[in-house]
Amino acid sequence: MIKKIPKPESIFRFSSKHPVLFCFITALISNLIIEILCRKSILDGFVHVFTSTQVFLYNSLIIFTVSLACLFFKRRAFALTLLVFPFVALAIANCIVLSYRVTPLSATDFVKITSIFSIFKLYVAPWQIVLIALAIIAIIALFVFLWKHSDKKERLLPNATVLIPLFIIIIALFSKVLISDGKLTKKFTNLNDAYNDYGFVYCFACSVVDTGIEKPENYSVEKIDSILTSIKSNETNAPKEKPNIIFVQLESFFDVNYINSFEYNSNPIPFFTELKENYPHGFLEVPYIGSGTANVEFEIMTGMSLEYFGPGEYPYKTILQNNTCESLAYNLKELGYTTHAVHNHNGSFYDRAHVFSNLGYDIFVSLEFMRNASYNAIGWANDSILKDEIIDCLDYTSDTDFVYAISVQTHGVYSTEEVEGVDYIFDVIPTAPTQVDEIAFEYYLTQLNDTDKFVSELVSQLSKREEKTVVVFFGDHLPYFGLTNEELENENIYQTEYVIWSNYGLEADSVDLHSYELSAHVMKALGINNGLITKLHQNLERTDEYYEYLEMLQYDMLYGLKECYGYSDGYQPTKIIMGIRPFTVTNVRSTKNGAEIKGTGFTEFTEIEINGELYDTEYIDENTVFVPDVDAIFGDIVIAAQTNGKSTVYKLSEPFVVGEEKEEKEVP
Repeated sequence: MIKKIPKPESIFRFSSKHPVLFCFITALISNLIIEILCRKSILDGFVHVFTSTQVFLYNSLIIFTVSLACLFFKRRAFALTLLVFPFVALAIANCIVLSYRVTPLSATDFVKITSIFSIFKLYVAPWQIVLIALAIIAIIALFVFLWKHSDKKERLLPNATVLIPLFIIIIALFSKVLISDGKLTKKFTNLNDAYNDYGFVYCFACSVVDTGIEKPENYSVEKIDSILTSIKSNETNAPKEKPNIIFVQLESFFDVNYINSFEYNSNPIPFFTELKENYPHGFLEVPYIGSGTANVEFEIMTGMSLEYFGPGEYPYKTILQNNTCESLAYNLKELGYTTHAVHNHNGSFYDRAHVFSNLGYDIFVSLEFMRNASYNAIGWANDSILKDEIIDCLDYTSDTDFVYAISVQTHGVYSTEEVEGVDYIFDVIPTAPTQVDEIAFEYYLTQLNDTDKFVSELVSQLSKREEKTVVVFFGDHLPYFGLTNEELENENIYQTEYVIWSNYGLEADSVDLHSYELSAHVMKALGINNGLITKLHQNLERTDEYYEYLEMLQYDMLYGLKECYGYSDGYQPTKIIMGIRPFTVTNVRSTKNGAEIKGTGFTEFTEIEINGELYDTEYIDENTVFVPDVDAIFGDIVIAAQTNGKSTVYKLSEPFVVGEEKEEKEVP
């Protein structure tokens, strides 16, 4: 009698007979897929497995421990898929994010999700939105299918109850071993390198649980007192001169002539090149490439280093939501400066309209309050509008002013196909192998050249003013084109540049700096040393204690006892004013097609509310808006609202009662 050979055991039977082993295999396969996605290379994914085996197993153990929770459920296959899927989904999201920037996905990206939605359409084409929607529907359908067809198994409660705590302990011990061996670390000096070295799962988990500044080991009241003595905290200068001070943060701006794999038919930034030849300047090392504007902004404004915060953290979205922070604005307010922030993008982006009050600004002029804004071909506001807004800030007061302006025109994403309406005046001539897309880069050069013209026009306008004025121009980060260190003459993709211009011959050293050192460097040239962080930078300047004291002081100010401020908060939030022009309704007139509203300070973002109901509003000019198909009758209460797409109301005018004309206020 011939004996039948048994068929190989199916995967489903294997998962039922060996559920724990199946969870472990699933974790290994899932983690391999994750690392392949994060490196965007199958080969690099396998290289990571064999060159960093302990780290790979450690990350797999994290997934495995989470997946063991499926043993609590009868529909085990469905539960396992549901538990493992988020890890893979995050890796897919990270892979997509890395197509637009160098910095990988972190938990903070979800904290600032509302800001991302406001620019989502600039990065994703309509057909891509359709594909995303279809993918979401397909995923939901898959889970429904798994739910219906997943066999019910006996719950393995004892196994799960014992194994999950056991492997949590194993992971904790494994963490200590790997950290002591230098194969893992708690501090990431470079987020992109950290994800490659320590694995996506571990790094993303760190970004979830590790926020803020960890308490330094030797932190104490006595230590803070010692630091205050070292930085001469009680010695504050009385500056001989107090010029207007303007910082202009230029989006994705850098000297493209440093790229040694390209030549151009002409210099895209002739004026910035001229500034560097005639005024103090240097390289500025920033923490990001292709993104992170708000964090570079934070370092410049506060003098604090992001290295001591959690991985990928945006302080605007964490500590600064409910806490004030020492800043350049607060320090200059002590000297009598009026402090302004100007940004040709939405005021709600990165919560600036809220956060800037915790950074000491008196006035914030966002795009919603700017007159006659124009936009480039992909939807970003042109930087030329900033010139008049900065000048208006200086004219707003008779005293000296501090203005922090943030540009946006050169922001990505840059189309790899020629954009209609764009005059591609710069020819890119490759001189060495590069992965930079020529068409996308040529588009970027057109925007870069426009920003250079804005810089030239602003300097020209300020040169005519009698008030002494200092302007610091600097790039916030390089755009993301896949450039490497080897392709740059300065051999550092994290370096932009700064230039200090003045209309009265201010002398300053031309030195290379980190972004958190720039404001203290400029203040030193001006004879200003207000603020403890400023004093630290100016007095210690990278001595042996410099970084230790900087971390200690940052912790004490934001998370510690606030000993440096005498156990007080140090600063109070400002009552920030949105926009500087009068915002009023002065007259309402009914026409056969609707209601015409006269007033001051109107922009394309102005909406009209009549008797408590908000209406679609047509912008005519800064003194006129129109509400179609509405009759305004005697006694109606009309209010103008300055909004951001109706989702955020920044400012309301005083109520106007129809039939009561008001005198129009003069617009400065």
